[in-house]
Parts: sequence; C-alpha cells; structure tokens
Amino acid sequence: MTFVIQDAGKLRSLQRVLSGNGFLEICALDHQRVLKTMLSEDPDAVAFRDIVALKDRVLRAVEPSVSGVLTDVRYGGPILVASGAMTSSTGYIVEIGDEGYDIPPGPRRSRLRAGWSMEKLKLIGADVAKFLWFFRPDADAEVADHQRGVLAQLVEQSARYSLPMVVEPIWYPLIGEDTSSAPWRERRVQGIVESAIEADRLGADLLKLEFPGYLGDERGAERSHEACAEVTANTRVPWVLLSGGVGFEDFDEQLRIGCSAGASGYMAGRSVWQEVAVTRDDDERDRLIGQLRSRLERLNATTSANGRAVELAIDLDAAVERFPEFWYEGWQNHEQGSAEKLSAGAA
Repeated sequence: MTFVIQDAGKLRSLQRVLSGNGFLEICALDHQRVLKTMLSEDPDAVAFRDIVALKDRVLRAVEPSVSGVLTDVRYGGPILVASGAMTSSTGYIVEIGDEGYDIPPGPRRSRLRAGWSMEKLKLIGADVAKFLWFFRPDADAEVADHQRGVLAQLVEQSARYSLPMVVEPIWYPLIGEDTSSAPWRERRVQGIVESAIEADRLGADLLKLEFPGYLGDERGAERSHEACAEVTANTRVPWVLLSGGVGFEDFDEQLRIGCSAGASGYMAGRSVWQEVAVTRDDDERDRLIGQLRSRLERLNATTSANGRAVELAIDLDAAVERFPEFWYEGWQNHEQGSAEKLSAGAA
C-alpha cells in the first residue's frame, strides 16, 4: 500500500520510524506508574533513576532489532538519547498526553501533560507524537464531543509543526458492565473498530489499536480477523497492534491475525519485557534481558510474513509535481489540516 504524504516534514519523520522493508516494528517503553508496581512491592520506594535505568537497559537490548521506540518524556525521551541507549538509527516516538493508568471509573477524558506541548515535542527532535485517546461515544455525549475536540486540536498542532501523530483509541468498561459477557465482548470488538475509523476521520497519521477480538476457539480467531479487515477497509492510514500486557505467545498470535488482515506492524511493550521488570533476581533479569531481541525478531518475522508494508515513496514525476521548483515560497503548512495532507491508494 502506498501512502502519499503531502507534508514534507511528516514524510521525513515517517521514513525514520519504518523498518527497511516498510513495517512499524516498535518497542513501547512509555510506561510510568505501572512500572513502579512492577519493580517493587512498595511502589513509593521506586526512585526516578530506577525506572530510567530499566528503560535504558531494555532499550539497549532491543534497539538493534526495532525500527523505533515509543517512550514517555518524564522517564525516557531525551534521557535515553543522551545516555546513548537510543541511536540515530532508531525512530523516536514520544507521548503527547499523560498516561491513562489509575484513573477514576466512568466516562474518561484524555489528559494532556502539564508543561508539555507538541511544540516542545518537535523541539526535542521526536519523529512522531503518540496520543492516548479514550473513546466511548455511547457512554456520555458531552465527554465524547470533548474527546473529539481534544483530538481535533492536536491534529491541527500536528499539522502546524509537521509532526506525525499516532493515535491510540482505547475502549474501556463502564461501571456495572459485565466484561465477561458475550454481548459486551462483541460490543467492545465493534467499538475498537469504530474508534479507529473515528480517529482516522479526525486526522490521525497512524493508528495504534487494541486487538479487536478474543482468541481461544476457531470462531474467535475468525471474528478477530473480520474486525481487523474492517479496520483496514475503512481507514486511510497505517495501523499497528498494541500488546496490552498479554502473554508473549498470545500477542504473537494476535499480531499474525492482525497483519494478515492489514496491520503494518506492532507497538509492543509489556508482552515483550514485563518479566524483566517483575523479577527480583539479578541473574534472572540478565537472562531475560538476553532473550528480548529474539522475541522482537520473532514479532518482526510474523509482521513481514503477514503484514501490509507501508510505501511512502512516489515516482520522480509525481514528486516533481508535488514539490515544484519554488514550492517553499508559498508553503503555509500551519493552515493545512493533517487530514487534507494525506491520502492513500493501492500501490
């Protein structure tokens, strides 16, 4: 699939987060408070440096096998660049919002991090911004409109700074809902699909999605594949699967299903490295660290064997037409919305 990016800055940034064969193979290290509970029975005893050190060590282990790293700005970001854990060959994705763990029940509003902005994200040299976007339009119309408005504003800022944005829609349970019931599970699957379509419509450049389904029987895999194919058929932009902390073997199977239905890779975190964080044995941690690259290589193999590669390049004549000799003189990037600057078509 060829994606024609009309924005020169976004084009360059997206090139940097793709693998050589056109896939998004991203290790997610944007976790924050949850890491404290993983590292110690007493989260309050976990120091700032403890979290940074874990991220630094994991990144050094996996960096040669991924096309990019997703990190937060508080415990990662420039720290990992300055420490040398993140090299110039690694795509650099940084969150723009605050994390969504330990939030009150009920309709959710995504939070923007205090003291942080799309402009600052651009200035630290990030290639892509990531936004965690809660979306349950069936729960509360006012909250849903708020969520649409927040995303629309970030899309405008993304265009202003020529900074691509990956949106992570999250479908979540409400008070009183039975998450084990078949009707709720089916509604969740359809909700993931609908949220992806909505985020695409509002101008996301990439989508990071929950797995829209439940495995365990033949019909479960078939329904999941149908939902993934529905996402592909109704969105214009590349999409990847998040791992959500499921076991590694389960995530590899989810990835196979998603990629066979149109996904372009993964942004996987805890499913890859969670055992490293929870072990209290130093020797065991060393052993587990040594296994991380083989896990990423396996996910890469699953992706390349089944996934939809992203092709950004266009032929020279089309490039000359898009960027004629004095194109820069009339360039007013901040006045164009992201949705107007990206179109997709079959290669």
